[in-house]
Amino acid sequence: MIIHMTCRECEHNGDLDHYARDVVKSGGRIVYRELDAARERGLLSVEFDSEAQASDFWDRFKQTDSYPFCS
Repeated sequence: MIIHMTCRECEHNGDLDHYARDVVKSGGRIVYRELDAARERGLLSVEFDSEAQASDFWDRFKQTDSYPFCS
């Protein structure tokens, strides 16, 4: 299962790196990332082995500073 997350306030790779670290710390496996600095947006494609793993990820990711910026 793959979800695609759009992240706001990405002026440079450092911002997207921060969001990506929180995704990984929360149990996600990033399989694709893209930065559109002009639009200040990033895209992270995150893979999970199961629905349960994805659910656990969201529970943990909601506790991070990145959560308000990624949907």
